[in-house]
Amino acid sequence: MEMMKNLLTYLEGWNGLSVAVRLILAALMGGIIGMERGATKHAAGLRTFTLVCLGAALAQIVDLHCVLLYGTGDPVRLAQGGISGIGFLGVGTIIVTGKSHIKGLTTAATLWTTAVLGISIGAGYIYASLLTFALVMIVIKAMAGVSHKHIQYHRLMRIEVEVSANEGARGVTAYLREHGYHITDMERKQCDDHILLGLDIDLGGKRDHNQIIEEINRLDAVDFATEIF
Repeated sequence: MEMMKNLLTYLEGWNGLSVAVRLILAALMGGIIGMERGATKHAAGLRTFTLVCLGAALAQIVDLHCVLLYGTGDPVRLAQGGISGIGFLGVGTIIVTGKSHIKGLTTAATLWTTAVLGISIGAGYIYASLLTFALVMIVIKAMAGVSHKHIQYHRLMRIEVEVSANEGARGVTAYLREHGYHITDMERKQCDDHILLGLDIDLGGKRDHNQIIEEINRLDAVDFATEIF
């Protein structure tokens, strides 16, 4: 334990070895986080996260180097600019599908957090960086299943349904009422050759959303049904 403490203290100092270790740690941590995102088919993956974390770490190292070398300056100026830039990069990972389904929010948030992680590593705050890295992996891996289960069986859900005729719209509302589901809000949009319904539903208890969507898709005159998150 004492040896580990001494090692962290040494790496938090300013020397060639500590700078090298910081950059390597930034690349490794960013890469591991990026591998998880890439494995689940998200827009930003291994290379993006590695470069973001590494670049953020280098920016902080350069800031500190300039302050130590010239005895003046702002040790967080480059880091501030980097965080703002990552905000724009994160927006690029957020997409809205043709079914009004928003994707990429978690990836954008993870990308931003990875940039802050890189700044922390570059500043030499190794203990906090390691702890943050562990927590990030817990959130995007372990908590993903919990979040999915919570959403999938929540009593409230919002769906979007495209039907080809008024009979299809009546069939969907009839199905929901027959199963005891309460429609709390409904939007109806008439398009060229179909009707688009947006429905907020109170299921009255925990129900499997996937099963409900499958059953609605099997109804007559229903072209597609999907849940909106």
